[in-house]
Parts: sequence; structure tokens; C-alpha cells
Amino acid sequence: MQSCVIDGLVRDFNLSGGDNLASMLGSLNEDLAKNGRFIASLRVNGREVADIDGESGQSLERLGSIEIITESPFTIAANIIAEAGQFIDGLQDYLVRTASYYTSDCERAGRDFDEAVQGLQWFVQMIGFIEQTLRLDFERLSLNDKPVAEYVQRLNIIFQEIVNSQENFDPVLLADILEYDLAPHLEEWKGVFTLFAAELTANPR
Repeated sequence: MQSCVIDGLVRDFNLSGGDNLASMLGSLNEDLAKNGRFIASLRVNGREVADIDGESGQSLERLGSIEIITESPFTIAANIIAEAGQFIDGLQDYLVRTASYYTSDCERAGRDFDEAVQGLQWFVQMIGFIEQTLRLDFERLSLNDKPVAEYVQRLNIIFQEIVNSQENFDPVLLADILEYDLAPHLEEWKGVFTLFAAELTANPR
């Protein structure tokens, strides 16, 4: 039996000794989804877990206290929108720095690029999450007379150019795409997230 504290209440899970944190979180997520809730934060042994996927393989036998905070999808979407500008700023800086590592043939370029990809994957996921949660129509919603769907399309085109540059083993081209195509395009997404914020205000839950 494994216990954890969820939103201040103790809950027990009937799991075997060989089960890991992923087993417990999987079972919990199924129950939470039925009530329209998601895991917003996780603390294990008093420590905030930022990378849940990275910690999910831990055996429950090795874990002490587990604390979970849940929120509604709408609240999570609101938090993402509120923090988007800061996240984009950080991602842009990281992309430009990674590009400089490629042009200077720095050995850490590949490692930093992998981390940048993780940030971009999360960025794409949160766009989709907001679209679904707020029930937005990206063909209708527009910025500067251009539908949000076109911003999504442009982002995908840049991603494909990145893939092509890697397949062609062209680090100089990859650096140019990161610094002069992707980073400036992310600046436009700040305006898109302003649209998201307006939709959030116009349709409170």
C-alpha cells in the first residue's frame, strides 16, 4: 500500500512492491481525468519534481512522502498563458546561444540543441493544450490579419528545415535557422499568446 497527499488529502494506492512512480501516477491520472483535473505539481520526499518523466521510473519502495497538487485544465492553460512571454524569452536566448556554439564548433552545441528541442516540444504541446482547452479555432483567430493556423504552419516549416539541415550534416545552416528564422518567429508568438489571453478573459470559467 502506497500513500500520497493529493490536494491536502491522504489517498492510498493498492500497488505491488515492484511498482514504480509511473504506475501510481498512471492510475491517478485516469481517476483525475474523470473529474477534469490534471497534476499541476509533484513533490517527492519534500523535493519539487520538475521533470516528472525523468523521475517516473523510481521504485515506490524507495520513496517516502509524495505530495501532489491538481488543477483544472482551464487553470493550467491560464498559468501557461501568463508565463508564456518569459518562457519564450528564455527559449530565444537559448536558441541564439546554441547557434553560436555551432558556428564556433563548440563541443557542447549538440547537448544544448537537444535541450532546446525539449523546450520546443513543450512549447508545441502547450499550444495544442490551449487550443483544446479554450476550444479555439485557429483558422478564425487571427493576428495582424493572419490566422493563428498560419503561425502554426510557419513553425512546422521551420522545424522541417531544422530536420533537413541535420540530415545534411550542415551545422552552419542549422545555426542560421535557429538564430535568424526560429528565434525571430517565436517573437511573433508572443503576440499570439496575447490573443490567447484575450480569449481567456472573454470566456472565463
